[in-house]
Amino acid sequence: MDIIEKTFKEKTKEISFIELKEDASLNIKGFTISGGTPLPVLTDNLIKELQYNDLSNEINLVQVIEGIIFLLGIDSGFPFINIYKDLLYKYDDKIEEYIFYKGMKALENKDLINGGIFFRANLALNTTNVNARLNYGLILEEFSKDYFEKNNDEYGLCFLNKSTSEFESILEIDDKYSLAYYKLGYHYSHNEQYLKAKLTWDKFIMLDKDENRLQEIREQIDLIEDKTNLEIGLTYLSHNDFEKALDSFLKLLPTNKKNWNVNYLIGLCYSGLEEYEYAIKFLNHAIDLNKEEADIYNELGIIYYLQDNLLDALEVFNNGIEYSPTDYKLYYNRGLTFIKLGEYLPAITDINTAYEMNPNDENVIQIKRQLENN
Repeated sequence: MDIIEKTFKEKTKEISFIELKEDASLNIKGFTISGGTPLPVLTDNLIKELQYNDLSNEINLVQVIEGIIFLLGIDSGFPFINIYKDLLYKYDDKIEEYIFYKGMKALENKDLINGGIFFRANLALNTTNVNARLNYGLILEEFSKDYFEKNNDEYGLCFLNKSTSEFESILEIDDKYSLAYYKLGYHYSHNEQYLKAKLTWDKFIMLDKDENRLQEIREQIDLIEDKTNLEIGLTYLSHNDFEKALDSFLKLLPTNKKNWNVNYLIGLCYSGLEEYEYAIKFLNHAIDLNKEEADIYNELGIIYYLQDNLLDALEVFNNGIEYSPTDYKLYYNRGLTFIKLGEYLPAITDINTAYEMNPNDENVIQIKRQLENN
């Protein structure tokens, strides 16, 4: 049983059961409950006044209805649940509206657990009730916030993920339900899925009519614009689409001129496009901003190596090893440069060092064997 189900099922202790005698029955608007059927009631709701042989008066029946609703929200898999559902609809064909009202009143009173129970009862009766699902998702979100504030990230993440799932389920029922897009955008942004958040909020803007909410989300989209462009660029870069990646990264430059990673990524794209002059410019700037990042030296040194500027390449790898001496790729690349310069002794030393640092890299293993066989 996961923590969410456990949280709600703990409320089972607030329910007691009464049973009709075997030869008795309860008739509600033509619906008959036979003897032996357990009827749930809330323990605190005048349980002492319930009589096993007299359930005909209205106040007792109301208590049974309240008990059924409560049980439905706690454990929708209870053995007699289908009988209870039929009873609820016979008792009041607008029972869903009543339960939803009770849930909203609980929310107003910040009674999250009971609010959750009522909305769960709604969903047990009607899985397509998007308003109940939205509010249940909001309650789960509030539980997650509380756990995160208490530094219980495991439980917080469990409730948050379930909340996200509830909002996503709404869109499977009604893809025009704007408030689901509204909330999901925040969830995706929280999970650093910025492109997904933007696309979700774009749909919200197309559907919603509330100007205050629309302005709020426009501002949120602006706040994640850089992160969205970074994610888009990285996606294109992972597919070696350097031109589109560069277009996304260049949009970051006006507000990120002193960000080493942005300069590095732009340099990578120019390198992939074989525009080496621009690549060298941005990679050098990235090094100025962060002298300890080995990947920058590796990329810049490789560019010089490909252009046969071997002394420049050697200088770059030397500097990289000075500031980042634990990166095996720097030794490997410097070793390749020594080989191309015909300096095999330092090449062997560097390749062996790279191998000691990472004996599983196939490129390192191959060059090491070649040197040993010569």
